[in-house]
Amino acid sequence: MRTTDRAVGGQRRIAPLAAALGGLALGASFVDFRLWALPWIAVTPLLAIADRRTPDRAFRLGWLAGMVGIAVAFAWLVHAFQVFGGFPLPVALVLFVVPVAWMALQIGIFTGLLAWLGPLPFGLAAPLTWVTVELVFPTLFPWRLAHTQYRLVTLLQSGDLAGPSVLSFAIVWVNAAVVAAVRDRAVAPAVGAAAVVAMLLGYGHHRLDAVEAARRAAAPVRVGIVQGNVSIERKGDRSFFHRNLEDYRRLSERIAGDVDVLIWPETVAQQALPIGVRVVRRDMHPYPDPPRPLVFGGLGYAPAPGGRRLYNSAFVANTAGEIVDRYDKRILVPFGEYLPLADRFPWLRDLSPATGHFTPGADTNVLRVTDDVRIGPLICYEDVVPEPARAAVQRGANLLVNLTNDAWYGATAEPYQHQALAVWRAVEERRDFVRSTNTGLTTAITATGAVVAELPIFVADAVTVELRLLDGVTFYARHGALVPTVLALGWVAAAVRRFARHR
Repeated sequence: MRTTDRAVGGQRRIAPLAAALGGLALGASFVDFRLWALPWIAVTPLLAIADRRTPDRAFRLGWLAGMVGIAVAFAWLVHAFQVFGGFPLPVALVLFVVPVAWMALQIGIFTGLLAWLGPLPFGLAAPLTWVTVELVFPTLFPWRLAHTQYRLVTLLQSGDLAGPSVLSFAIVWVNAAVVAAVRDRAVAPAVGAAAVVAMLLGYGHHRLDAVEAARRAAAPVRVGIVQGNVSIERKGDRSFFHRNLEDYRRLSERIAGDVDVLIWPETVAQQALPIGVRVVRRDMHPYPDPPRPLVFGGLGYAPAPGGRRLYNSAFVANTAGEIVDRYDKRILVPFGEYLPLADRFPWLRDLSPATGHFTPGADTNVLRVTDDVRIGPLICYEDVVPEPARAAVQRGANLLVNLTNDAWYGATAEPYQHQALAVWRAVEERRDFVRSTNTGLTTAITATGAVVAELPIFVADAVTVELRLLDGVTFYARHGALVPTVLALGWVAAAVRRFARHR
């Protein structure tokens, strides 16, 4: 039984500094993705503070590390609360503390559980604990350590088996091997960590070749993606509604001759369209005579008792301008599209008058653009979690499309983080993936996770790209989080053994 509480380097006061530095390094790697090498060493202070400490002390130090890292990585939340939710700065700062403290618990729980569990053969305690906490901890922004590596395409390929969990496992195991080598001169953890990294690289090279071969054999589709760069001020000003649409039409006409389908981002059509109506009045239609089939984001409404229900929707218009298909966003963003508890406490709306009153969609719908093109629609937040993309692929989608408006977050790290999380949907489902955004990053991503076209933030432009229509269902699409669940069961077995030994 370990009851000592030695500080890092033998000095208790150094422990909080080590925790803060570890958290800072992790947070920085989630702000600037050129720092992808940092996570392979940045977890070592967390492992050191969990060593030979009581679980409660390790938890507190880990929570401190998490507070620093999360505050750095998600500093854009303050801006979002002000612009998206309409809160004044003092209220936004108070609100910022809540998600930071909550998400930081993930790190505190990791270090606390690791201190309680103790060592395992080959240094497996740390990677098993990390993946288990990643799997079960509920968070609004499902960040994973593996997301910091999204530019290293070879390492992403295990996503079609396990999502990002195996890569997170490998990163933490490398950190554990470093600590074991320095502290105990142990070699076994380094051998194990090196073996799993080698397997990831080998599998990555194999799958890259196989997926690219499948893409070459698949039917092509030429996609035109339009980024209008409409500011939040212009987007919310009714006097600009027609001008905003004219900008999108002009950019579309410039590329229409070279594409099979045009894609506009989330809520381009600010004037709500009636749901279920095929022929929309010309003065209400965002593009009455598109030169190519058009997928666009807009507001939809349906009659309801006492008023109407408002939806954040994706529409498909044919070249006659008829609305031939629609999808309503199912996962709404709190404090932006709805205000939690406002139905029970209406006075909360006075604190956030800019928050929307949207109704979530009822079901997954694959958008049929042409006989060949079947789009899995993902609106805004829906591409950062795996379930909507999985559901769309299981219903026959052969192309993933995300419609997003990240203008709410300004010139912050959020658009880059959004893309880092979204890239995994392409790999997990092995589908080419279009991300059409109002102010960037607008991107085309292949089924390998490689970004093959990109428009930077805050420019008005359009890009054309040839993508491929892939079929087939991956292991991850069929079984979801089976692999991380198995790893978590390994941790549970170790925890039961430790508990029995303690008893």
